[in-house]
Amino acid sequence: MTQTMIEPWALAAGEHVCWRAASAQDYATGRDALTAHARRHAGGLIVLDEEETGHGGSEDESPAATSRNTLAALIAVRDRVYEARRAGRTPWVLASMECLTSLDAPAAEVVAVELELAELAADADTGVVCAYRTPLWKPTLLGDIAAVHSRVVGASSDVRQSASGFRLRPTGAHCYALEGSVGFDSLRAFTAALRGALLRAPHLQLSCERLELVEAAAWRALVETVAATAGASVLLDRANETVRWTWELSGYGGSGVAVQVRS
Repeated sequence: MTQTMIEPWALAAGEHVCWRAASAQDYATGRDALTAHARRHAGGLIVLDEEETGHGGSEDESPAATSRNTLAALIAVRDRVYEARRAGRTPWVLASMECLTSLDAPAAEVVAVELELAELAADADTGVVCAYRTPLWKPTLLGDIAAVHSRVVGASSDVRQSASGFRLRPTGAHCYALEGSVGFDSLRAFTAALRGALLRAPHLQLSCERLELVEAAAWRALVETVAATAGASVLLDRANETVRWTWELSGYGGSGVAVQVRS
């Protein structure tokens, strides 16, 4: 759900926020406000920017170089957060996403980076804000990645881009919680979330305690995504009766694809 900027920086512990900045000036103003808020209410702010990552979203940079820079930056920020925690502080993190991935990267690759940051927020019990300067990014991508955040703040040209109907969040090594409902309108975001999670690990366990419904089109997207990923498997655990019933009705249970649904 998109929120206004009334109190965007009141971050809860473990929160992973998507911030859509309308312009470079909007980003600079928001960054300063977040820095001040973090100084008052947290253990300061760690900013992942061009200086930190050595990457500024250039389309000329090779994918391999981008990947190396991104991995190094994510390792470094995790180390800095835990070093601060050992000193008795828990800093928040602001990640400028055009400095962590290419502007034309597939949605799944952006999701994979987002899930790393979401895992950091959960593991370190801190707040992480991922910033997108909206003029630089495709609106469809911004819609695709909304579902891996606890909320979306800032500029939005279309509220529907933020309303995927489900959420995927890390809960442990190769484990995620899948919450809400996944239907036809969610297919792009759902497929991107699955592909991004499978980029991080080919064997996924999804806790479905708060999953309400998976429609037929979403089951098909899940099965096709797993089938297209070498060595992949997905376990949907603690699924309710409705989810298990729709899985049985889908007819994919005996297809040989490595998808399992259980209560």
